[in-house]
Amino acid sequence: MQNSLERCKMKWILKIAFSLFIFTATGCVTLYKPNVVHSPLLKEKGEVTASASLGISGSGLYNFQAATALSDHAGIMADGMYHTRMTNHTDSSYEKLNLLFAEAGGGYFTRFSENKKGLFQCYGGGGFGSSRDIMHSAMPPEPEVSSKYMNVFVQPGVAYTDDNFEAAFDVRMNYVQLFNIHAYLYKEFEWWNTDFVYYSDTTLRFVNIEPAVTVKAGGEKLKGILQFGVTIPAVNSKSYFMTSSSSLLLFPLIKFSVGISYRFGKKQDIGFHQ
Repeated sequence: MQNSLERCKMKWILKIAFSLFIFTATGCVTLYKPNVVHSPLLKEKGEVTASASLGISGSGLYNFQAATALSDHAGIMADGMYHTRMTNHTDSSYEKLNLLFAEAGGGYFTRFSENKKGLFQCYGGGGFGSSRDIMHSAMPPEPEVSSKYMNVFVQPGVAYTDDNFEAAFDVRMNYVQLFNIHAYLYKEFEWWNTDFVYYSDTTLRFVNIEPAVTVKAGGEKLKGILQFGVTIPAVNSKSYFMTSSSSLLLFPLIKFSVGISYRFGKKQDIGFHQ
């Protein structure tokens, strides 16, 4: 009986691993990329943070983030992302991808622990984006896939904050819907080799869970940023893999980014706040 259960477990593990390999190895067209998770780390009224990051793996290339504290417990944030990629091919054709996305949100934060260096934060919001993936060649026609998409997210997290070092763990739950998908001549070209077929006016929906560790280190105001995380397709995972192709690490679920952050606003006496 035990051997039978072990064989059954192994069968499911191999099936899942094979499915993930097929999903990541076959997709060529990209219509969606997650943005870098924004961890504002606001601590007091009047603070403003701004950051810029490069998505090395698993997220969009250029990420811009800003946040401000409206009070000692409420903050708002805004993010922007631009992703572009050009892939050359042996027949002198090339693929060009452009993806543009923006989102905004608000939330609650509070400090804890005796020295007030612990931080709890929870933000939520939504955004809108558009993407276009087209193959350029010397002779027309040129196949093209494009779409628009929107997202709604909620993101709780905890952090340790100090003047020169900050570390946060955030978990983003992200609902994404792609719509107005158009696939001009997509099915007629073998170069667009994928197991999935886009049809015009298709709508795709999925939910991702994106845990991320963000580390900021440097001066009191200017810090470098490292972020490592994963994307877990929790609902309609097939739709996610249809729209997000492999990244630098050959696995679109692994996220890694680097950047810089600057904090504006005068630091206030911690003991003044209750």
